[in-house]
Amino acid sequence: SGEAGVDFSVAENLAATIGCVLNKHTSHGGLMNSLPLRQALALAFTASGFSALAYQVTWQRALTQSIGSDAVSVVLVVTIFMACLGLGSEIARRYLSRARRNVAAIYAVVEVGVGIYGLVSIPLLRAVNAWSAGLGGDSIVLDAVINLAVLAPPVIGMGLTTPLIIHLAKRGLDNLGQVVGTFYGLNILGAALGALVTGLVLIEAVGLQGTTVLAGIVNIAIGLGLGWLLRAPGLLSRGSDEVVRTERLGWHLALAAVAFGFGTLAIQISLFRILANYFTMATVVFPVVLCVYLMLMAAGQVVGGRLADRFPERLPMVAAWLFTAGAALLLVALRFPPAWAAPIQALNFTSFNGSLVSGTHPNLIGDPNPIAVFSFSTFLLLAVLPWAALFPVMLRHVTHRVEEAGQHFASLYSLYTIGNVSGALLCGLALMPGLGTGLSVVVTVGLVAAGIILMSGEARRAVVVPTTLGLACALLVPSDYYKQFKLGAYAVEAVYEGRTGVATTVPTSRFYKIVDMNRTASASAIVRDPEPKDLYQAWRWNHSELFALDPGFRPKTALIIGIGHAYLIDALLDLPFIENITIVDISDEVVSAVRDATRTSTKRVFTDPKVKIVIADGRRYVQEALAQGRRFDLIQTKINEPWHAGSGNLFTVEFMRLQRALLSPGGYLGVRPLAGHVRDGLDVFEAALYPGFYHVFFKNGALPDMKEARVTPDIRDAWFAELPGHSKRSPREPWLSVHVFRDKTAFKHIASNTDDRPSFEYYWLRQTLGLWKSPRTEVSAPEFDAFRNQIPVQE
Repeated sequence: SGEAGVDFSVAENLAATIGCVLNKHTSHGGLMNSLPLRQALALAFTASGFSALAYQVTWQRALTQSIGSDAVSVVLVVTIFMACLGLGSEIARRYLSRARRNVAAIYAVVEVGVGIYGLVSIPLLRAVNAWSAGLGGDSIVLDAVINLAVLAPPVIGMGLTTPLIIHLAKRGLDNLGQVVGTFYGLNILGAALGALVTGLVLIEAVGLQGTTVLAGIVNIAIGLGLGWLLRAPGLLSRGSDEVVRTERLGWHLALAAVAFGFGTLAIQISLFRILANYFTMATVVFPVVLCVYLMLMAAGQVVGGRLADRFPERLPMVAAWLFTAGAALLLVALRFPPAWAAPIQALNFTSFNGSLVSGTHPNLIGDPNPIAVFSFSTFLLLAVLPWAALFPVMLRHVTHRVEEAGQHFASLYSLYTIGNVSGALLCGLALMPGLGTGLSVVVTVGLVAAGIILMSGEARRAVVVPTTLGLACALLVPSDYYKQFKLGAYAVEAVYEGRTGVATTVPTSRFYKIVDMNRTASASAIVRDPEPKDLYQAWRWNHSELFALDPGFRPKTALIIGIGHAYLIDALLDLPFIENITIVDISDEVVSAVRDATRTSTKRVFTDPKVKIVIADGRRYVQEALAQGRRFDLIQTKINEPWHAGSGNLFTVEFMRLQRALLSPGGYLGVRPLAGHVRDGLDVFEAALYPGFYHVFFKNGALPDMKEARVTPDIRDAWFAELPGHSKRSPREPWLSVHVFRDKTAFKHIASNTDDRPSFEYYWLRQTLGLWKSPRTEVSAPEFDAFRNQIPVQE
């Protein structure tokens, strides 16, 4: 139990204002009834939600750049937010229980403090994560602890402000649910807009740092504006020392609140992963889906609040039917055939895996439409609404006097966030990797059902029917969910679900299987030796053309970032001067899928003593290697589609600088020959060399004077080899078509890809406005012919 000193003078005046906003009537007069003030308070509460999600989306993107995985960064940021919001709410509850005054003033001060911290949050987040990368290892626990320490102060402040507003807003017990539901919903609605605008506009327009600065200014303006609007003499300082004793929440109600909080976040993590498999890993997906989720959360607060006020004597029954509605909607979402989403363009393919459906569904290949993402996500996430409505219903259930509202809100909010944290962490890092998405949803439904039983107390018999129906829905959820993804010649064969997402293997009619990560083509596995009709020679992968153009370059150590198409590593193993190859891939799921599906001699990649496979983010591995003083002669980044979320961090100007520092003198960095990569690489290296096949190279030093390509004995077998790496003489042209770029003149219209402005991933606004020059253009395109030279080959 706690003791609350209620600041009646301020609370009643603000309650009058909120009464006008929500109910269009009030019995109070004076300053607090002025229309501008009412509008300002409504705007402030919405704007604070907007800035909170601007921070969350931006921090999540910055964290993805540091740790490499969207799936992990989402879980970490959501967990940190929920934990710190709950802690802030608990601080608010204790503050309100001690007969303190100046609630509105405290709210204003906290808003200003959050804003000031937001101004410096991005450089602080980057610096701390760069330092931790140098420590080595890949520890999700260490990541969580370090980033919790960085982000805790502002997020605790955000959590502290909401109970203070609810304390000020309470008016009467008869409309408590409506007040809480509407005001909490208003805050969440602002958050939904913040997620959408940040992800689609702000990051692209002003960068990550600019977005957090803008959000910080909003917070500071809210705090200073509230202080100015409530500057009437004594308005901020009047209070009461009356102590109101609140009832202790029973253990069963506390556990019910934790279970409801668990369910709310667990279905978010589960359904977000499912939607990533509909729309691939395009960056536009996360902010739009997050916006939809928050809008449904806001609607749930309003619906739950109104139901709580209308049926105050039957609240356990209301909660039970809300649970059942959510479980039924989850069943519909997981039983919906993915192929049915194709006609409304809610099932997308990348260019590689899209070849399997291009004949009948060419409109599904490419980036998803934000409108399609929004509409389909609304359908798939509908279960969020009834489960979100459980919060105001439970608050009304435990609150018997209006004076207790602020403290009970804080208590439930704290308990909910304990459940939120558990739901995000356990579902994202344990349940889905261990049980799969389908069974994780079943477990989630079961836990929320247990919460309904605990909440119902003596009315337990009355909730048996709806609770049983909800559990029956859970039992019909498919356990092998991702095998439902079939369209045309695209059909998922095997599923590897883990911490970083869902990897699937998809057979093709050619010599390989596609390995998708969240249905984004990430790798492939050779299942038979290529035939002559496949036109797939090893020399397209083993870099022999680079060695012929630069006879002095014979690498001993190679770093391959991303296992990609493992035949590059297989081909490199045939070179006599290669001593060791380190493969770094963030996804154990992708590596396992490639290993299990490979059927040819390429399988030696996984057993050859020269090869070391490290499961880690490529960027963090490079930072760790630099800290330990290691060097590599050759670095090859094997990410085919860097415009998908999480991959762009491997191609920024800043990361290319790190890679150059890791190269031995005279070493080379190889990437896919995209115009955007060349544009960014020329900010770091003196020149770019494109020998005409699958890679463009940057040298750590001056390029040699290339007047001929010399095939020396040590590379002759590789020069004529065919996959899968065995020596076999086949015809080669007597010349190489070589492009050399020494300045950025040809790429001046392409935006640079930097950590602060990841233009590879964020391009929706410029593309919509017709201002976007695609960095995806191959440097073999005719527009670059002026840089091409025919170099003769000498054997």
